[in-house]
Amino acid sequence: MFDQYIIKDFNEETYDVDRFLESVRWHNENGFNVYVGTDSKINKGNIFLVSVICFHKDGDRNFDSGSSGKVFSIKENIQRKLYPSLRARMLLEANRSIEIAMALEPVVRGKIEVHLDIGDTIKSKTSAYEKELQSLVISQGYNCEIKPNSWASSSVADRVTK
Repeated sequence: MFDQYIIKDFNEETYDVDRFLESVRWHNENGFNVYVGTDSKINKGNIFLVSVICFHKDGDRNFDSGSSGKVFSIKENIQRKLYPSLRARMLLEANRSIEIAMALEPVVRGKIEVHLDIGDTIKSKTSAYEKELQSLVISQGYNCEIKPNSWASSSVADRVTK
């Protein structure tokens, strides 16, 4: 799956698939947890989709220093007409995160957590899809978080989309 995308770290350094998977193995073997999230932004006739793979150690609050984690991103531009509704776009985000989590399974020991960029309050336009999308992720065997706890999608991926 990863060979069809350009994978970059947070410093915009490009990784080939072998180097990326080597880094995944290293972080996993050194006690890092794996979090996957996707966010999207509409730009004219396109959807700018960003998926992130985050490695972070529990209890370590020094995430920005680089010693406590690593972030990789995969960026895509997709024609908006393929996903015309908010529901379709949210399903795209969830499915992309699940695809990435599934592709990581052979090299990751332990849990992979999927973060969805959906809210659970009535104010959030995406709250109507909360149960559907959470069920989709959980049915694939992954832990799932939504806002305000879905930092991989709602903070990290969101930052990359800007």
